Amino acid sequence: MSSGTPTVGTPPRQKAADRLSAAPVRELPASRLADPRLRAGLFVAGLAALLVTPAFGLNNSALLLLSTVFMWIGLTSSWNIISGFTGYVDFGHGVFFGIGGYTAGLLVTHVDMPFWYTVPLAPVAGLVFALVIGYPLLRLRGVYFSIAMLGAFMAMRELALVFRDFTGGSGGIIFESVIDRALFYYVFLGIAVAVVLGTIWLRRSQLGASMLAIRESEIGAEARGINTTMVKLTAFCVSGAITALIGSLWAYQTAFIDPAIMFRDILLINLALMVTLGGLGTVWGPALGATVFVLLRETLWGTEGEEFLLFFGAALIVVVLTLRKGIVGTLADRAHLARARRAAKEDR
Repeated sequence: MSSGTPTVGTPPRQKAADRLSAAPVRELPASRLADPRLRAGLFVAGLAALLVTPAFGLNNSALLLLSTVFMWIGLTSSWNIISGFTGYVDFGHGVFFGIGGYTAGLLVTHVDMPFWYTVPLAPVAGLVFALVIGYPLLRLRGVYFSIAMLGAFMAMRELALVFRDFTGGSGGIIFESVIDRALFYYVFLGIAVAVVLGTIWLRRSQLGASMLAIRESEIGAEARGINTTMVKLTAFCVSGAITALIGSLWAYQTAFIDPAIMFRDILLINLALMVTLGGLGTVWGPALGATVFVLLRETLWGTEGEEFLLFFGAALIVVVLTLRKGIVGTLADRAHLARARRAAKEDR
């Protein structure tokens, strides 16, 4: 007898579970959005729409807003790799953003290197820094790792202030840049798409499965033969390299950097808020959370000023209490429950 066919006398709940596990063989009447081909088609259609959007005569403010959304999608998705997939919540992730910006700035000002030549070097700097601090810090677990990363973030900011002859200190570094909003629109869009697609691949790969195993139980993952040190370090390095790349591009776009700008406390808070809102550990949650947060902030900030923080803080409390896995995670759980109920009804 096949494993998907319940035996005579099997309880109704067991029958429902058996039928749900066999869903890939005989698709249940679930939402059409569950069809991978439909989702892929919607993704391609959305990407095509975004590619032609600048052709409709958007002004620089609109292009800047959209490129900011794409930038945050890349940042949140990269943060989600280490904090969501492996469960190592990084409260100092902004250190890679600052390292990327300062790598580009110092090479441009001290070595006279053209900016676009520095772009590949920024993620390398982030990766090297992740290797140096990751091996010892990833031995810590839980809140101890989070606090240690926050300490690394603050230490790098102080170093940027102290070595003023090299970094410019509080006076900062001025870039000679050409501000092309349409160019940065496409650059940040490309990064956002690449990071999201990479996250989708990672979530379905053996490496991603190992990360999730570490998140659920690191001791259990080690017992199953997973090299947890290598998996955690890989996630940390990839996440740091992506963030450093985005930091270098953002630095050039603003044409000025200093420690207060590149090592901003608010960046750490925003990362956690956006990912929590969308769904920590999900594929699409960080992208959705970043989009909602940035658009709401830009809509309300101009009319209500700092009252936006109060509004969003209250809204986030409601979301956390009612949607504990974020928007995407909660909707996925409800869809799974709906399929289980339909399977149970068919067996009655």
